[in-house]
Amino acid sequence: MQDRPLVVVLLATHNGAAFLGEQLDSILAQRDVDVRIVVSDDGSTDATPALLAGYAADPRIELLPAGAYGSAHANFLRLIRDAPVEGAAAIAFSDQDDVWNDERLAKQLEQLETADAVSANVIAVFEDRRVLLDKAQPQRELDFVLESAGPGCTFVLSPAAFELVRHVVRTDPEAGAAPMHDWLVYAVVRAAGMRWHIDPAPVIDYRQHASNVTGANVGWRQARTRLQRMRSGGFRRQAAVVARIASRVAEGDARARLVALAALLERDDARARLTLLRGVGSLRRRASERVALAGMLLLGVW
Repeated sequence: MQDRPLVVVLLATHNGAAFLGEQLDSILAQRDVDVRIVVSDDGSTDATPALLAGYAADPRIELLPAGAYGSAHANFLRLIRDAPVEGAAAIAFSDQDDVWNDERLAKQLEQLETADAVSANVIAVFEDRRVLLDKAQPQRELDFVLESAGPGCTFVLSPAAFELVRHVVRTDPEAGAAPMHDWLVYAVVRAAGMRWHIDPAPVIDYRQHASNVTGANVGWRQARTRLQRMRSGGFRRQAAVVARIASRVAEGDARARLVALAALLERDDARARLTLLRGVGSLRRRASERVALAGMLLLGVW
């Protein structure tokens, strides 16, 4: 009988006991693949450590020494740096509070046959409704500077793509300053010229609750938060960090474009905004977001 492919799943936890058991069960129940879950806990003070200790009796689960990292981004960077991934056919990322479709990894491994990394849409699960989050618009040349491919909990990387990301996390001086691990991962893979596939079919139930670090960009509160971040210049500064990191893995003309774009994002003047406006078509996947970005640039809001 032929061995099943091994997928190493990187799981970051912090005070997630309320949902973690259901998440672990859904990963361990994946069809047609073998899984090894590597867990990094960020100083949990609830029942998470005890729950993990119980699950660690399963040889498919490996607990890294617990630490204090202070954010989901830092905790995932720790996993990228330190998790053992030898023998893996692919490396996947997991939040602590979702529920995976049981064929999720098998389907995404098939997609990796023609791509270097894959992600997918999700179903955002609220207390009173379920909402499809659609991130599968056609990719644009530089969309990775302003956005991720979608929730990082849907990412699956080939070993080559993961090793590139690991190298960047271990060596780039700005990796820790990137806004979120998923945005950073997407930017590194795309800037290097690797192929990324975004599947329109949802693969997980993306649970929404009061403790979400980021969560779904749905509703007026999320829209208000995003607008405030854009008006403050915070989003531009974050995008500039991503562009600089991406430029250091890109080559030739792509590197020059990213260096120039990073410099524009650091500026807040009319000339920089007009230059960004001319290239807005390459910066967002969704047409409505390209229109919105153009409007904010014209109004001087962004």
